[in-house]
Amino acid sequence: MKDMTCEEKARLVSDYEIAAKKFAQAVAELQRKIGTSTKAEFERLTRAADEARLKSEQARLALEQHIAAHNC
Repeated sequence: MKDMTCEEKARLVSDYEIAAKKFAQAVAELQRKIGTSTKAEFERLTRAADEARLKSEQARLALEQHIAAHNC
Protein backbone atom coordinates (compact mmCIF):
# COMPACT_ATOMS: atom_id res chain seq x y z
CA MET A 1 0.00 0.00 0.00
CA LYS A 2 1.36 3.41 -0.97
CA ASP A 3 2.12 5.78 1.92
CA MET A 4 -0.01 8.86 1.37
CA THR A 5 0.48 11.91 3.52
CA CYS A 6 -1.63 14.99 3.76
CA GLU A 7 0.57 18.08 3.71
CA GLU A 8 -2.18 20.26 5.17
CA LYS A 9 -2.64 17.86 8.09
CA ALA A 10 1.11 17.83 8.69
CA ARG A 11 1.15 21.63 8.73
CA LEU A 12 -1.79 21.75 11.13
CA VAL A 13 -0.15 19.20 13.43
CA SER A 14 3.01 21.31 13.44
CA ASP A 15 1.01 24.48 14.15
CA TYR A 16 -0.72 22.76 17.05
CA GLU A 17 2.53 21.40 18.49
CA ILE A 18 4.09 24.87 18.37
CA ALA A 19 1.03 26.53 19.92
CA ALA A 20 0.78 23.90 22.67
CA LYS A 21 4.47 24.31 23.49
CA LYS A 22 4.09 28.11 23.70
CA PHE A 23 1.11 27.66 26.01
CA ALA A 24 3.08 25.31 28.26
CA GLN A 25 5.97 27.78 28.36
CA ALA A 26 3.63 30.68 29.23
CA VAL A 27 2.07 28.69 32.07
CA ALA A 28 5.49 27.66 33.38
CA GLU A 29 6.64 31.29 33.35
CA LEU A 30 3.47 32.34 35.18
CA GLN A 31 4.03 29.63 37.80
CA ARG A 32 7.66 30.68 38.31
CA LYS A 33 6.62 34.27 38.94
CA ILE A 34 3.75 33.59 41.36
CA GLY A 35 4.44 35.39 44.61
CA THR A 36 7.52 37.20 43.31
CA SER A 37 6.17 39.43 40.56
CA THR A 38 4.46 42.76 40.69
CA LYS A 39 0.72 42.84 40.16
CA ALA A 40 1.23 44.40 36.71
CA GLU A 41 3.73 41.72 35.69
CA PHE A 42 1.47 38.95 36.99
CA GLU A 43 -1.46 40.36 35.01
CA ARG A 44 0.71 40.57 31.88
CA LEU A 45 1.84 36.96 32.32
CA THR A 46 -1.75 35.86 32.93
CA ARG A 47 -2.90 37.57 29.72
CA ALA A 48 -0.01 35.98 27.81
CA ALA A 49 -0.95 32.52 29.13
CA ASP A 50 -4.61 33.10 28.25
CA GLU A 51 -3.72 34.21 24.72
CA ALA A 52 -1.42 31.21 24.27
CA ARG A 53 -4.20 28.90 25.50
CA LEU A 54 -6.65 30.35 23.00
CA LYS A 55 -4.17 30.00 20.14
CA SER A 56 -3.52 26.40 21.16
CA GLU A 57 -7.24 25.65 21.25
CA GLN A 58 -7.73 27.29 17.84
CA ALA A 59 -4.89 25.24 16.36
CA ARG A 60 -6.33 22.03 17.83
CA LEU A 61 -9.78 22.81 16.47
CA ALA A 62 -8.38 23.56 13.02
CA LEU A 63 -6.62 20.20 13.04
CA GLU A 64 -9.71 18.35 14.25
CA GLN A 65 -11.90 20.05 11.63
CA HIS A 66 -9.45 19.16 8.88
CA ILE A 67 -9.32 15.53 9.96
CA ALA A 68 -13.11 15.33 10.12
CA ALA A 69 -13.60 17.03 6.76
CA HIS A 70 -10.91 15.13 4.86
CA ASN A 71 -10.91 11.83 6.76
CA CYS A 72 -7.14 11.82 6.96
